Amino acid sequence: MNALLNWDIPFDRMERLDLSGMEVQAVEKEGVRAWRLLFTQRPRDRAKAGPAVQGARPWPMEATEGLYRAEGLPPLALGEGRVRFGGLTLSLWGLPHLEALPLLRLLSDGVPYPLLALRFPLGAAHYYGLGERTGGLARRGGRFWNFTMDQPPRPGRDPLYLASPLLVRLEGDEALGLLLDESHPSLFDLGHAHPAEGRVAVASPHLDFYVLSGSLLEVVRGLTLLTGRPAMPPLWALGYHQCRYSYADSQAVREVVEAFKAHDLPLEAVWLDIHHMEGYKVFTLSPHRFPDFRALSEELAGEGVRLVPIVDPGVKVEEGYRVFEEGKRRGVFLLDDRDELLVGGVWPRRAVWPDFSREGPRAFWAEEVRRFAEENGFAGIWNDMNEPAVLELGGAESPDKALPLTARQGEKSHLEARNLYALGMAEATYQGLAALGRRPFILTRSGFPGIQRYAFVWTGDNESRHEDMALSVPMLLSLGLSGVPFAGADVGGFGQDATPELLLRWTWLGALYPFFRNHSALGTRRQEPYAFGEAWTSRMREALRFRYRLLPYLYSLAREAHEEGLPLWRPLFAYWPGEMAAFREDEFLLGEGLLAAPLLHQGEGVREVYLPPGTWWDFWAGCRVAGPALEQALGPLPLYLKEGAAIPLTEPTYPTRTARWPRLGFRVALGPAIRGRVYEDEGEGFAPGAWSELKGAFDGKRLVLAFEDRSGHPREGVWAEVLGVAPPVKGQGVLYREGRLLLDLGPGEAFAEWA
Repeated sequence: MNALLNWDIPFDRMERLDLSGMEVQAVEKEGVRAWRLLFTQRPRDRAKAGPAVQGARPWPMEATEGLYRAEGLPPLALGEGRVRFGGLTLSLWGLPHLEALPLLRLLSDGVPYPLLALRFPLGAAHYYGLGERTGGLARRGGRFWNFTMDQPPRPGRDPLYLASPLLVRLEGDEALGLLLDESHPSLFDLGHAHPAEGRVAVASPHLDFYVLSGSLLEVVRGLTLLTGRPAMPPLWALGYHQCRYSYADSQAVREVVEAFKAHDLPLEAVWLDIHHMEGYKVFTLSPHRFPDFRALSEELAGEGVRLVPIVDPGVKVEEGYRVFEEGKRRGVFLLDDRDELLVGGVWPRRAVWPDFSREGPRAFWAEEVRRFAEENGFAGIWNDMNEPAVLELGGAESPDKALPLTARQGEKSHLEARNLYALGMAEATYQGLAALGRRPFILTRSGFPGIQRYAFVWTGDNESRHEDMALSVPMLLSLGLSGVPFAGADVGGFGQDATPELLLRWTWLGALYPFFRNHSALGTRRQEPYAFGEAWTSRMREALRFRYRLLPYLYSLAREAHEEGLPLWRPLFAYWPGEMAAFREDEFLLGEGLLAAPLLHQGEGVREVYLPPGTWWDFWAGCRVAGPALEQALGPLPLYLKEGAAIPLTEPTYPTRTARWPRLGFRVALGPAIRGRVYEDEGEGFAPGAWSELKGAFDGKRLVLAFEDRSGHPREGVWAEVLGVAPPVKGQGVLYREGRLLLDLGPGEAFAEWA
């Protein structure tokens, strides 16, 4: 694997290929239309489908002398050895067989070109996407592999855990998306080898890609829905989670839960790392560490606290171990290139791995997940080491932590199927949890486009450093632009020792993460929110309670992600692409209406905040600021409301029970047109929910608001809150106190007037 990743691909020895063998197709899925282009060298590959895009249907098109037209799509031209679409011009190249690495020659079935490539002028455009990467949000000038690898996010390291061959090009306010639907390892060189040229190479006998265009968010929405609608999470998944490597026995788990309760800190779930297992055997519990696990699970469930175990794919080789014996009998495990059982080492020193590329092994794994979760009362599953990571092969340390690329996965080699391993594991896990009749919740470290159909993603083994906290912002933004709306980083840092200041800043930032979990490594200092004494605990509590105030907004954004494929976190340039100052990586929008400018540097008490054009309202103080502007903001978390935004909030109650909010409030930023909405349902299960809407207007003297409640459940109160205004001279349903205006929307409407 390292030989491939360290290979300097000889683009100068490639041959330009004739496009007469390129198949062009217009496709439609979920209302999204795109062009698909497929180049093959073997007859059997002409029927290729997926792996990322599944269920797309052909869309009517017309072709005349190399010009392709279809309703709802910009035209695509094929001729003179080039593909032209929007502002992009692509040419197709192939590396001759004798120029390729011996491994590629071995596994490419003797095709003339074991490696294919697209080349295109970079122009003046910006480039984004490609999933989780270090080094910032912009991709121009970089070189990025898509090949899943157990490699933590450190500066200069590439690739990381997740493969995402999905690129977004932005020029002005026009965006173009390119999805390479190939599981083989691929390289995106965006001006690294040649400053003016982009190159996309894939170690495959075929090249299958999709292109679509629109605004930036239209393209992100299209790419996300093409690869699969994000699963709607249960409400509790958006709460606060506590993890450590490891809470190693029942007493440790109880102590953590009791400490959270004693300090009045919200807690949705405690996570169990590898020490919950008996001898590192997946789907087992240690009878010594957890002698009556079901009783523990039921006890905590009674307090509203859930348990989530880690489940790695490596299955221990041990005579009499049911999962191994049954899996071996059913032929679910990977084979080597001699069709013998492939044995390596991970936490168990002798382990085998299921072949998730086949339906049989996925069904087997789903059965094990269902049984394990049902018998022990687990609320979700944590998939780790699923690149898959390997620590030993043949009795020696594996230098690249990977299985041999010649290993067999059904009809595919591991070279072709490796990038899909976590996707197949997540699908099987999802099926197992869905069989219990509730919304599955899965967290994964690795993935491929489509992973959002099944799982949340976290960015892996970061460290307790301000630099790692700051890095999480562009990493999560990039995941959102790459079709993964639900993601988070380990709050406080996984490795090294957290300081109280770092943990506090990170907890405030984590309160805005789509996935909010504190996680630390074996041997590091404890970093639960109460770990540094009451002076710090009270400030951590404030951040955690703010997360629970935000739950109506976060849950509504989660529903929007499920319905529309839009990310929860969005870069400023998604709305202001003409503003150069909007191309920054230390601010972001949560949804469309709330701008966050977190404090990311050690000792920083004040920071400069860029506010884009328009009117903004300080979320905490209610001060009005006209943008574009640079504002000096104080901690702990500078937030600004966009003019006309109305953000749904609630009182911070925990643990969560239902996503129906008896007491609902909207924080309103005055503007000519005001709009907010909230999605509500049971927070679990599959019963339908409803969107309720707040609409209104402000003309400088009169504020009118109306709330249309479609939830169908009783309310204790619905109100709108406006900060930083003078007392009104008259109104209906109005209460004013110290610069804070409340309007009672229980009757449906309210107004306030000023002289």
